Amino acid sequence: MEEKKKATPEGISVIVLTQNRIAYVDRLLSSLKHEVECFDGPAEVIVVDGSKPENSTAIAKVCARCSFRFYSFKSSISGARNYGINRARFRIVLFVDSDCDIVPGVLQEHIASYTEEDVAGVLGLTSFYGDENYIWRAIEETSFTIGFSFAKRMDYSLWGPCTNISFRKDVLDKIGGFRTDFPFDFSGEDVEIGLRINKLGYKIKCNPKAMVKHSRETWSRFLGFCRKVFRWGRTDFHILKHYPDLSATEFPKFTTVLLLISVCVGILALFGFGWKMLTLLVVWILYVPTVYAALRTLKSRRRERSLFLTNYLSLLFVIAFEVGAISESLGNLSFSMLHKKILYGPGQLIFEWNDRISQSWSLITGLVLLVFIQALT
Repeated sequence: MEEKKKATPEGISVIVLTQNRIAYVDRLLSSLKHEVECFDGPAEVIVVDGSKPENSTAIAKVCARCSFRFYSFKSSISGARNYGINRARFRIVLFVDSDCDIVPGVLQEHIASYTEEDVAGVLGLTSFYGDENYIWRAIEETSFTIGFSFAKRMDYSLWGPCTNISFRKDVLDKIGGFRTDFPFDFSGEDVEIGLRINKLGYKIKCNPKAMVKHSRETWSRFLGFCRKVFRWGRTDFHILKHYPDLSATEFPKFTTVLLLISVCVGILALFGFGWKMLTLLVVWILYVPTVYAALRTLKSRRRERSLFLTNYLSLLFVIAFEVGAISESLGNLSFSMLHKKILYGPGQLIFEWNDRISQSWSLITGLVLLVFIQALT
């Protein structure tokens, strides 16, 4: 093992996973070509493509034009990342997503950050660019983008998104790369490998000067983003299962309360109160997001007309995440995600505090409303 470490030459291998995003890949690889040419050291770019045959051919031509290494390989996200790692020639492996653009100097900033022996990874900053439609503004009201700004919020991180993160290849080899034994195309591979690296006593260092830009367009579709966060919710159950020390008691979740009320409605239906209680349940489902959005809007310093819709949609994204987590938990005969969450550090609670207060008040007042309506009828 020691001989293998010494044999790995200095330099940086950039790994890009692609799938049918020809326009984005073309732009990224063009910016990478310029970056590699300006980089003061050995570098290579490895493209692992899982596209349809016609798109794969087009991406292969872009790689040939840029003198980058192209591989057609269909697998899970983790499997594709490991495939790229196994073909990397240099000591540092940098992952960049296909819908990102390189900011000049990113390679040098990553290399320069490996100043201590216990630094096994470097997390750069990912900023977003492009049009801000109402879907994107709703996403920004959630915590789903917080990981992309870790690099400017802390010195070291437990994990970071693979839009802009590098690792020492010897450490990746030591831990066996990204895990491929999860029950579906696991999308939390970046979280899990970061936690595993930290557990071994290594650190992931943050460098806000190592920057890439991520397109907002690939996230700005309602159903597409709901599917994404639903999958992230499923992922959270498995991460919590493997890292129980990160478990924390959660504020009451909309989905958990909804499930409990639905069970009560089902029981009452056995005694002849089915339709009446079902009507009250529908009232509660409509009431809670409306009050939540109103509270968030009133607390905001901004007064745009679209802010209510933005806050309303943001809760729908959170609910999609919760449904993913709870359905995966119950499907594995566990009740953990009904009342648990992953807590990476105290700063997470500070960031989420105002949002959780609004959710809690909307849930409580919704239950009071149900009791009041029931008393009147």
